[in-house]
Amino acid sequence: MIMTNSDQLVSVVIPTHNRAALLVRSIRSVQRQTYPHLEIIVVDDGSTDDTAAVVESLGDQRIRYVRHDINRGAPAARNTGIRLATGEIIGFLDDDVEWKPEKVAHQLKLLDRYDVVLCTRPGSVGDKYRRKERVTLDDFRRNRFVHGGTSILMARADALRDTLFDETLPRYQDWDLFIRLAQKYTVGYLNEPLVREIEGSRPRITNSMEVMSAKERDDGCQMIRKHEHFFGRRWIRRHMCRTLLADIAPGTSKEKMADILYTARRYGAVNVVLLIGKHFLVRKRDGLRRMYARFGRWWQAIRAGYPEK
Repeated sequence: MIMTNSDQLVSVVIPTHNRAALLVRSIRSVQRQTYPHLEIIVVDDGSTDDTAAVVESLGDQRIRYVRHDINRGAPAARNTGIRLATGEIIGFLDDDVEWKPEKVAHQLKLLDRYDVVLCTRPGSVGDKYRRKERVTLDDFRRNRFVHGGTSILMARADALRDTLFDETLPRYQDWDLFIRLAQKYTVGYLNEPLVREIEGSRPRITNSMEVMSAKERDDGCQMIRKHEHFFGRRWIRRHMCRTLLADIAPGTSKEKMADILYTARRYGAVNVVLLIGKHFLVRKRDGLRRMYARFGRWWQAIRAGYPEK
């Protein structure tokens, strides 16, 4: 008997660490999926809160709970989930993210033609690539389609077991995985925002980077250096500039200026100027959009006050 995607079991791997309250919301979003054939693998990465009790209280027989005795990091937790998965398809969900109800069903349709399928999160790609269906290696070289983390990914289990996450990388483990998958497998793209981050402040890698100097960020960029031959000199320099000067606000402090000078010396003044110019244009564009939106609301209010006769 040939099994179609509509019959296949999808394993959902959720790594978690000390986020019991958020985890419930993530699991609920899986339980609300329109596609019914699911197993949920919660990998507790050494939590010290009541994660185990919270998961048990959900009373869902589709949930499999496994715990690491010590905190080994999200890549190791995802690899544990991959190895435990019994489904033909595997999807990933972070414990501070929710899936829209149709996510699994929509990505499965594309998995008829591809080994790996990526979707989007709100605001990550937009209309520029609305007609695109296949992601190429060059797209990953240019850092396209990777924003949204592993929660945008669904793939065939055999492809993931053959690849696995690199547990030695402190960041960009998702980008690294996408590159290595694309080197051996076909990657499809679904321009639908099917994942959303749960609002609220909490510790994240991106939060910790905000207080790091450019030199400290530079030391943590092993993933980009790992793929030195794949990226090539041009793209390595651009990506390093973007990482070292992420969310930079030029001229606000001596430390920021020191970061700019450090990055320019290491990865080229031209790349730094281009990056800062792009940040400036993006802020101007976003400001204009907000202004036009306010004007539109005012105009509608004026028209409502003076109805046409």
